[in-house]
This record gives sequence, C-alpha cells and structure tokens, in this order.
Amino acid sequence: MKEKMKDLRLNITMSALFTIVIGILLLLYPAESLSTIGRVIAIIIIITGLLIVISQILESGRNTMGMVVGGVLALVGVWMFTAPTAIASIIPMAIGVLMVVHGLQDLSMAIEAVKLHAPRPWLPFILAIVNIAFGVICFCGAFNILTVATRVIGVMLIYDGLSDIGIVHKVRKATKDNIQVVDSTIVSEEDIQ
Repeated sequence: MKEKMKDLRLNITMSALFTIVIGILLLLYPAESLSTIGRVIAIIIIITGLLIVISQILESGRNTMGMVVGGVLALVGVWMFTAPTAIASIIPMAIGVLMVVHGLQDLSMAIEAVKLHAPRPWLPFILAIVNIAFGVICFCGAFNILTVATRVIGVMLIYDGLSDIGIVHKVRKATKDNIQVVDSTIVSEEDIQ
C-alpha cells in the first residue's frame, strides 16, 4: 500500500509539473499556443480528408461524392493550417453577432417601454446599448478575447499544477510523520506463550 501511494504521488507530481509548463506557455505565448492548437486540428482534418479519398479510391464502387467530400475536407484542413487563428476567432465573432442581435432586440423593447410609459425607461436603453457594445467588442476583438481567455486558462493550469504539488507534499509529510518505528527484535512463537 505504501509503495502504491508513493507511485501515485510521483504520477501526480509529474502530471502537475507538465500542467504548470503548459500553463506557463499559454500565459506567456497565447497567440502561438492558439496557432499550434489550430494547426494540430488542421492536420487531423487533412489526414481525415485524405483517408476518406484513399478509402473511396480503393473501394470497388468508387463513390465520387465521397471522394469530393474527402477532398474538400482536406482542402479545408490545408486552409486551417495556413490560417489557424482565423478559425479560433470565429467563435467570439459568432458570439459577438448574437449579442448585437440581442442588443438590438433589447433596444426595440426599450422603445416599447417608453411608449408604454414604464418607470425608469432609460434603464432598458442603457442595458441594450451595453449589450450591443459587448457584441461589437467580441466581434471586432475576437482574437484579443481568445488571447485573454488563453492567458486565463494558463493561470488556471499553473494553479492546478501548484496545488497538486502542494497536496502531494502535504500527504508525503503526513505519511512521514505517521510512520512508527517498530522494534526489529525477532520473537518466536514459544516466547509469546
């Protein structure tokens, strides 16, 4: 049991050190990290597309549509490989568009509130304008948002690794403190009776 615990502590420590290194890389080099992740995904898509094309060529029926789909998939992968950050920035752009649309809907509701003489009619206008502004920021600063998010994830990973190491250290220290020294005198059965 003691050996198993020692192995577990070693595995957790090694994993924690790896997590800290990844966290530091994400924190210090967010753009490069996003680019690398995008390229890895692109390579996977290229390989998948090529495998589809090859499998369609090797089949006796030769599905032309399957070869076209595989070829298009491989070309999309090549495009992603050449512009990996463009793919990553699509997500904040889509969220930005959604927020602008919701903000415009809120703005129309604010106008309706004014027509109905609602109390504090300026409040819905402010909320709608803030929503639109956040949407525009998301859309226009998509890559910067990803960079900030990547850095935050890096900080989280560093914390995760450091906390793992701290916990392993506490358990190891507690294990050492609880070890009891046993007298090494060998006793035979006859001496016990």
